[in-house]
Amino acid sequence: MLVGFIGLGLLLTSRVASAVPVIVLAIAGAYAAWLVGVIVFGAIRGASDGHKASEP
Repeated sequence: MLVGFIGLGLLLTSRVASAVPVIVLAIAGAYAAWLVGVIVFGAIRGASDGHKASEP
């Protein structure tokens, strides 16, 4: 995910005369990768509880 965003930024850099797209998309990719990690970690940790989230 992070590599994809950085690659997209590099592609945009060849079209414009600035390195800003690489920086912005690298930060966005890092945030997206962190967010997916948090979701996966929460799902794995919550699954081992033995409790269902839908219980009243």
